[in-house]
Amino acid sequence: MIDKKIEDFILNQSETFMIPASNVAVLYAEHNIAHAKLMLSQYKYSRVPVLNEKKEYVGVLGLTEIVEFEMEQNFFFEKLHNTSISEIVNKDVQTVGPSVTLEEMMHKLIKEPFLPVVKRQEFMGIVVRQEILKAFSAFAHDFTKYYEITKRD
Repeated sequence: MIDKKIEDFILNQSETFMIPASNVAVLYAEHNIAHAKLMLSQYKYSRVPVLNEKKEYVGVLGLTEIVEFEMEQNFFFEKLHNTSISEIVNKDVQTVGPSVTLEEMMHKLIKEPFLPVVKRQEFMGIVVRQEILKAFSAFAHDFTKYYEITKRD
């Protein structure tokens, strides 16, 4: 359990650690894999959330899933244009709700660069590991400006 004063300090480093959906690059399940590969490569994203036509969260797609698909198809590139993202999207990705605790967020971000924030199936945005690390950097540098730390006997 995170000490309450430390948790308060961390949480005060940002109004919210969530990047809203309107500011997140996403792919749509009906797009083809070639489109996804181009977008991921052009913008240098390793993975992005995938939504359906109702803008509901489906999963995450990254270059790893695309390369695995290419290898299964013996790099038959025509398949990239004829196969929708929905066929290879990774649906086994941890998500969080909008009221996630700092402790849960940190636990899940150990293995993931970002966590999709989902309320029912509605995609709300993402929490990025980098933002949490910035808050902990501020903690490491500034906590003693506001609090005194004494060693217990």
